[in-house]
Amino acid sequence: MPSISSGLPSPQSSPESTSEDKATSSRVCILSHRPETAEGLYIDGPDDDVEPLEGYHDKGYHPVKIGDCFGPSGQYCVQHKLGHGGFATVWLCRDTQHGRYVAVKVMIAEVTSDKIPDLALSQLDLDVPGAEFVVTPLDHFALDGPNGTHQCLVTPLLGPRVAPDLWHHMKQDPDVMLPRLARQATQALNFLHKNKICHGDFRPANILVRLINIDHLSENELYALIGTPMAVTVRHVSGDLPTLSPKYLVLQANLAGLSAYLSDQIAVIDFGESYPFSSPPEDLGIPDHYLPPDLLLDERLAPGPAADLWALGCTLFEIRQQHSLFQATNDPDSVLAHIVRLFGKLPEKLWDKWESRRDFFDDQGRWTRSSRSFSLEEDLKRELKIFRAETSTPRSSMTTPEAQQKLLADLLYKLLRYEPDRRLTAEQALEHKWLKDSQPSTGLDIVWS
Repeated sequence: MPSISSGLPSPQSSPESTSEDKATSSRVCILSHRPETAEGLYIDGPDDDVEPLEGYHDKGYHPVKIGDCFGPSGQYCVQHKLGHGGFATVWLCRDTQHGRYVAVKVMIAEVTSDKIPDLALSQLDLDVPGAEFVVTPLDHFALDGPNGTHQCLVTPLLGPRVAPDLWHHMKQDPDVMLPRLARQATQALNFLHKNKICHGDFRPANILVRLINIDHLSENELYALIGTPMAVTVRHVSGDLPTLSPKYLVLQANLAGLSAYLSDQIAVIDFGESYPFSSPPEDLGIPDHYLPPDLLLDERLAPGPAADLWALGCTLFEIRQQHSLFQATNDPDSVLAHIVRLFGKLPEKLWDKWESRRDFFDDQGRWTRSSRSFSLEEDLKRELKIFRAETSTPRSSMTTPEAQQKLLADLLYKLLRYEPDRRLTAEQALEHKWLKDSQPSTGLDIVWS
């Protein structure tokens, strides 16, 4: 078992520490930092890589410790933290019943089983092509805790997202592998659309690479690859922690050490924003730089499959080029300006709705802030480099071949059309030469270094 870093406080230093907590402490390294307060609770450490402490309340997060075991038979034992969101925390667990590593998503207690779209996916016809690239739950159970009853989803343990930064872990040629991953992502979206379901948050952050041959690793071997869990202590101004609070918050694991176990197959996750074609939501939770202009400019418009298709275009570019097509920003006007610089002036109806257009363009849609040229074709020519530490010598570099540049540009122009009804469907995109040429001739194998 990894030991606690010497001289640092442990999460078990609060007055109500138990022998169970002390046993757990041998597996958690603790970081010390200036405390931050929240409703009487505060933490001894940084808060930029942990869930908000304010989320621990009635109907909120469930307090989880490393070493906890979940499930009706206690078969899912917590090894590390994988992440968090507004509705759940996600934990790397060992499934002791099946001898495998899994991810367990523990929902906030406010979420009931009928509000979890992932469960409905299991009812679809999984024999339809593309289903193999969509993650469906391995198990589902309820967990009772001090903040209520929490729905828990068990899924396979997955690797990193498909972009950015994946390319420099590749052993095989990125010119072969990246289009292949892009095709799989398109197949996954086509599977959903064939079943009349929109993903609603289709982007590289929700497209991960599957892991293989990892289940034989011991706990210590796993920690040697991804690091020992690091935690920040939770305290209360009165000295006594309420039962609704965790004793510590765990920082997210770094899965970069698992590169030797990555497969050549993707997995689409996170269906919290998904919806049937027939019941679109009022708005989407996807970041602005994956939204089409029609939705950015008219909040009254209901989203639909065409919004997924715009996001698909952005995602295909990002998988192949390993950087975003449009800059991530909380400013919709900046996103719109980038879109127009790449794809030209918006249709008059949308152009007139954009109140800030004159901050960027003249009435003909010409960029007024500089004379530098800017185009999709130029962006596709960009060279990526990874530099050696403290030198100006690239360790590796990647440039998309000219033939691929032209084909991908043609596909993107057809997916990223301003008129929603003119965008290629996912099925039509799969027939495009850039994606058809990426079909593998062999089965699954390890292709990463």
